[in-house]
Amino acid sequence: MEMVHSRNCYDTPYENPMMHTKAPILIAAAVFCSPTLAQDAWQLQWSDEFDGTSLNTDNWSYQTGTGTAYGLPAGWGNNELQYYTDSTDNIAVSDGTLKINAIEQRFNGRDYTSARIRSLYKQDFLYGRFEARMKIPSTPGIWPAFWMLPTNSPYGTWASSGEIDIMESVNYADRIHGTLHFGNNWPNNTSDGPRLQDGTDFSQGFHTYRIDWDPDRITWYVDGVSYGSRPNSSWFSSAAPSNPSAPFDTEFHLLLNVAVGGNFPGNPDGSSTFPQTLEVDYVRVYERVQLPYSGQAHPVPGTIQAEDFDLGAQNQSYYDCDATNTGGEYRETGVDIEVASEEGYNISDMCQGEWLEYTVDVQTAGTYTLETRVASDRTGGAFRIERDGQDLTGTVFFLATFGWQNWSTVTTSLDLEAGEQVLRFVNMGVADTQYNVNSFTFTLDGPTPCSEADIAEPFGELNFFDVSAFLSAYSAQDNAADINNDGSFNFFDVSEFLTIYNAGCP
Repeated sequence: MEMVHSRNCYDTPYENPMMHTKAPILIAAAVFCSPTLAQDAWQLQWSDEFDGTSLNTDNWSYQTGTGTAYGLPAGWGNNELQYYTDSTDNIAVSDGTLKINAIEQRFNGRDYTSARIRSLYKQDFLYGRFEARMKIPSTPGIWPAFWMLPTNSPYGTWASSGEIDIMESVNYADRIHGTLHFGNNWPNNTSDGPRLQDGTDFSQGFHTYRIDWDPDRITWYVDGVSYGSRPNSSWFSSAAPSNPSAPFDTEFHLLLNVAVGGNFPGNPDGSSTFPQTLEVDYVRVYERVQLPYSGQAHPVPGTIQAEDFDLGAQNQSYYDCDATNTGGEYRETGVDIEVASEEGYNISDMCQGEWLEYTVDVQTAGTYTLETRVASDRTGGAFRIERDGQDLTGTVFFLATFGWQNWSTVTTSLDLEAGEQVLRFVNMGVADTQYNVNSFTFTLDGPTPCSEADIAEPFGELNFFDVSAFLSAYSAQDNAADINNDGSFNFFDVSEFLTIYNAGCP
């Protein structure tokens, strides 16, 4: 089976650029092809499009006051100057957007009013893609934010349980901050994150602000372009020192607000102008979807290149010991991939406990011979194949090949059911063994079909069972009935089948 690495197709969330505010979201419906890297697939989990005439309180609740009602010092713990209200003067939904207005006015002992909303206990999330399309304000002393806090704070009070700032801007909207807060309880906490300052005045139009939050990494984007990333090795929680994903491994909720003054921006000055508005077109949350890397299940019998494991996140379609692709080739993923000497690419530096998943379409149930191409400089290694936690092969051991690109074939057998299923390649080697893996070839044991029309047992002859199997496959539009391999099911497949059938077995 020939494998082509120059063209990779993938499913992706699609937004119509000509209808940027309310375009239909189609998941796994539009397929895009790239000459380089396949991307991960996402499915819409939740959104608020702000299409109504008032805030949807199934999604959001108001936070009002100065923070004291929530156990914080007046000024929300940051010496902010505003009083948050639920007044339509400060927060309103109209014409397809949410508006949060910061107004200079005396109210309950404060010189400014504004609004703050959160999705706590209404929309809480663990991992995913979080984005909002917004137009942000710009004046000295203004502080708009799109951010996340832990829902239940299992690691302790702020910031031991974490905070994720998706977008913050202070004063003039000429830079965007993305920040993580973590470590210990205040004041012994720490923070880290990227900043974008590329000459754009972000107050002059709508921009999309986003993070991709995975167990091992958080990455920030503006308008689909990443401007920074932090792996889990850069954060921690003192309450869980042995947990590399803490504190960002529990549910968080979303917040939107516009603060005035405070520790971060400083206070308004004589040049400040009010009112100032944060306008939000939508907020959307996606979850990763595990899909075959090429968009279609790998056919078995056939050869699968090891680097073509399923799309998905760490602990979803793969598990790798580190958070980055140390080989730097082929795919944006945490799995290590490098150029192979014999064909394409290979998975490199397999370490203890790593695994990869492949969605396959088994054409015929039966016993298969599996040939796995491996290379190990000094240690050798071991692996097994699983399906739904069931060990299909037992542990397969192999010796060193005395070179990271000296390839050897390891042969074993396994029984497979017909149909689409997910196979997991599991490294069973101990801590001091490392190896590379390049490909898997599945061959059906037993008699070989004598032609493309020989699709039913007993193989090696053409008879009524083949005709019956073809008609059933044709009716179900199964690949077995696509005799001319053009991706469709029509008269030409029937004609080709009858021609081959009438010719008989050689």
